[in-house]
Order: sequence, then structure tokens, then C-alpha cells
Amino acid sequence: MSNQLDITFNSNSDNEPEKLKAKLSFLDPELIGKEATFTIEHHVNVNDSRPVDKSDTLFTHSFTASSTPELVTIPSHVMKERPYTYNGAKIDVECFAILKVNDKWIRSDTSTQKRLPDTNLKKPKIGGSASNLIEPKDVFSFTKNLMAIPARNKIATFGLMVIGLILIVINMILGIHDQMSSEHATILYSHYDSDGDSSTPLGKALVGCGAIGVAIWLAIKRQLRKYMTFKFRPIKGEINARKEFAVNELIKGISRTDLLNVRLRIVACNMEKGKYVRGSGSNRRTVSFSNPKRGVMLYSKKVKRIPRNEPVENHFKGSISFEPMFKALYPPNSVSSSHGLFVYWEVQLIHNEFVDQELIGDTSILCNDDFFNA
Repeated sequence: MSNQLDITFNSNSDNEPEKLKAKLSFLDPELIGKEATFTIEHHVNVNDSRPVDKSDTLFTHSFTASSTPELVTIPSHVMKERPYTYNGAKIDVECFAILKVNDKWIRSDTSTQKRLPDTNLKKPKIGGSASNLIEPKDVFSFTKNLMAIPARNKIATFGLMVIGLILIVINMILGIHDQMSSEHATILYSHYDSDGDSSTPLGKALVGCGAIGVAIWLAIKRQLRKYMTFKFRPIKGEINARKEFAVNELIKGISRTDLLNVRLRIVACNMEKGKYVRGSGSNRRTVSFSNPKRGVMLYSKKVKRIPRNEPVENHFKGSISFEPMFKALYPPNSVSSSHGLFVYWEVQLIHNEFVDQELIGDTSILCNDDFFNA
């Protein structure tokens, strides 16, 4: 910050979020005549000991400083998303203006910064675990599920199990071999990391086996879901806070087997996304995270029985309003697909004998303004 420069924004109402101007003043006569730059930057800061932060420059205006304040109109493309400050569990998001004067050859330039005026967002407190709502525990019978899927998917499931076992065994053999061998005789796992520090090949092999196991299990669950079809129907128009939808017009599906005590849910949440660094040396890696917050249940109905080969949607004839989502959740506020605050919604078909089904909703058809106005 500097008392030699000043940024003043005009009063900006929520009704006209795109009309914003900045007055840039130079209070030190020695700055007059020098090159100046005014930028608007959008930042996502990850709350972690080893964060990977990200920012995006939304607007740049270069000019020559003078004794007369510079008036700059913030472009509408910057303000159309109505950027706001968000302080969350895993990330903080802010949008601010920076005024910088190129007046130093060695040390840093004279500069000041100021947050853009925040939209007045008042959201209710929400209890409960968003993670449990978005990712409920998937309880199922492997045997019953396997018997219900088509023959080609059974073959694929067994094939994945065999491939996974072979890869894990080979990986462990290599780990044991490299652990007991001198450095020049290792095949896959070195005794040292990329920084030259000592590391154990067997430990690396165990980590590799864990990764193989997770990947194979996720692939197997994709096969186990083939006991039924479950899809979105085309959604006409946008989803806003005023419109209601018939549930059976949102989804469609048919099961190859009877479904007992099945529950259909439609849920939504804010999703904090970012990255951080873990490990060191050859194990140093960048980890992406998605942290659900502010979970909202929009629809829930349990049905005792859905007969095989009968359309699933015929058993869910109620209606759904997305208004509670717009009232409870914060609007999207991101700088990239990997960093920021997002809105997430999905349809879940939950039961205790087969792998749960889920459909991830399209957020591009949500009315963004309703998150501010609902």
C-alpha cells in the first residue's frame, strides 16, 4: 500500500452491477509524468501450508500519471459476473484493483491496491455435512450386482480384476527386487529421490500398488453400474428460481432387475476447488481438490419397488423447484476450471443392493443472477 496513490470507486448499486468507474489519483508530485498501470485482478488463494494459488488479470489500462485524476470505466465483461469476496474453508477468493507507477529502477514500483466493491450477499447458515450429502456411502452387494449386469460387463469386471492383480504383483516384485539391489541394478524404483535424498523402493512400490488398486476399483464400479440405464432428459431453457420441473421430465432409466427400496435425490452444493503440493523429491506432486460446502437437498423420494424393464421415471411424478439452491448457495466465483468456487448439483439413485447411480447436472444452464437476487 502507498499513501502516494489513491483508488476511489463510484457508488455501485446491486441493480446496476456492470456500471462501475474508478478515479485514480496521484498525491505525490514526483509521480506526475511517469508511466502508470491500472489492473483488475481476480485471485484464488488456497488455505494450505503448500498452496498452489492462481490469479487472472481481467483488465489492464496503461496511461501517464498527471495532476488530474484519471477516470477509468471498468469494462462490462469484468463486472458481468459480479465478482465478490469469498472466505471459505479451503480457499479465499477476492477481486481487487492495482494501481502501479513505474518510478523505481532497482526497488519495486510505487503501488496501491483496493478491493472492488462487494455485492451484498446474505446467505443463510447451513448445517450438516455437504460431503455426506454429495457423496453418500455406497453400500451394495458385489455378488448381486455382478449377477445383474450384462455378460460383456461381467467379463470386463473379471478382466479388470485379473489385470489389477497382475499389475500389483509385478509392481511388488519390482519393488522388492529394487529394494534388495544396488542402485545401478535397480529396474524401476531408485534408492534416491530427485533431490538426491535416500528413499525406499519398497515404499514407492506400495504407493504404486495403492494407486493401481484405486484405479481398478473405480473402473470395476463403472462396470457394475451397467445393471441399468440412467440418463438426463434434455432440459428445455434455463434453470432459475421461479421455474418448477416435473421430476420425471428430468431423468429416464430402465433397470435389468427389480429395484427395492430405492431413493431418488436431487442435491446441490458449492464446491471449493484448488491445488496444493505434497511429497518431495521424486514423490513431489500437485494435488487437485474439490471440497463440498453448503449442501442442499432439493428433492428426495423413496419407492418400495421398481419392476425390471419398467421406466424408472414413472415412479417419480412430483415436481422440483431449484429456488432453495439459489437462496442457499453462493454464485460461481472462479479464475479457472481448477481454482475457485463453483456450483454443483446432481441426481442420485440410491439403494443398498446395487452400486448407486449419479448424474452430474449442467451448471451452464443455471441463471447466475438468481444466486444474487433469490
